[in-house]
Amino acid sequence: MSRRFRAQLRLIASNVTRRSLRTGLLAGAVGLATGLSFLTVVLLGSLQQSLEGSFSRLGADLLVVRQGATVNLTQALLAVEPEAPPLSSAILERAAAIEGPIRINPQRAVRGSGRLALEAGLPSPTDLPLYGIDPQRDSTVIPWLESSRGIDFQDGQVILGSRRRGRLGDRLSLLGQTFRIHGRLASTGIPSHEQGLFFTLDDLERLVPSDSPATLGVNGLLVQAPQGMAIEQLRFSLLARLEDVQVVGGRTLFAMVRQAGASMATLLVLLSAILLLCFALLLTLMYAGIASERRRELGLLLSLGALPSEVLGLMVGEASLVCGGGGGLGLVVAALVGPPVHALLGDRLAASGMAFPWPALAPQAELAAGLWLLVTGIGALAAALAMLPVLRLDALVLVQGDD
Repeated sequence: MSRRFRAQLRLIASNVTRRSLRTGLLAGAVGLATGLSFLTVVLLGSLQQSLEGSFSRLGADLLVVRQGATVNLTQALLAVEPEAPPLSSAILERAAAIEGPIRINPQRAVRGSGRLALEAGLPSPTDLPLYGIDPQRDSTVIPWLESSRGIDFQDGQVILGSRRRGRLGDRLSLLGQTFRIHGRLASTGIPSHEQGLFFTLDDLERLVPSDSPATLGVNGLLVQAPQGMAIEQLRFSLLARLEDVQVVGGRTLFAMVRQAGASMATLLVLLSAILLLCFALLLTLMYAGIASERRRELGLLLSLGALPSEVLGLMVGEASLVCGGGGGLGLVVAALVGPPVHALLGDRLAASGMAFPWPALAPQAELAAGLWLLVTGIGALAAALAMLPVLRLDALVLVQGDD
């Protein structure tokens, strides 16, 4: 480390401590902005995750069934009725061709025999609703899992309705086949869902063979509208491409709520970018005033032989030290305040039936490090931009204090 560089570091520390009031106020403002930014990102990220989980439970927007099939539109969510006839292979092939931005979830619903109901633990041989789903495309059953084993739903497993008894991981024997209990649904308000059992489509076909094994007995398609597509537009598109079907549902309000929630992330990113731009402009304006105030001092340094790059490094170093110190202090305070705030908001949301997850320590540390580097960099850049017009002037002009 050269002597000039060590002298520059001592001068930076001296200048920062010599103006303690201004340094403290500036560091406090930067710390407040950094801490609030950290808390805002963490809390809004958790809230968005919570809302996405709630939006995913709004179910499908439209239900595609065979022409003339019975559909119950009085339930809170669209669901395939066990009495619905199976869809033809031609319909399923056309539906697969248009799937992409349009989310299509094939589902099969049947009623199990009395023997199956007894083996499932029911006290009397009654009809038991059975559902087959595609775990990779499902959007109406898995989001309602209240508890699960923490692994992906797959063949050889069963999901219990909210009124069915059983412990996670236990084995359930039905008609000579054994299934491991994967999870239990929360109360959906759909009687057949709350009393039923849910399998993969392949497992349900083996358990209760259908008349059309090529299609696995699928008798309904649950459809979600993509971002920006109106429900009626989606309905007409499905009717135009699929023959001998009826498309029911069309809960426009639910679709609007889901699509609005999906655009929240974009709005948050845009808002954060605008706030950071305002923060950078304010720091630039502040350091422009500081540079104007210290013209005589800067001119004297240049007259004594300091290079313009060294004077620029002096101001940038001071800004980096103040912004880095203030930002670090703000992040520490935010990390201490965050858990109590999360607990308070979590209790309020839990009363409304919404979860409020808190991110792990590693993502929070990465966010804090990123914000600290960003704030320090913005402070250094603001100081450099404010100093460039000053350094273009002659040292004598700066010492005399003239423009």
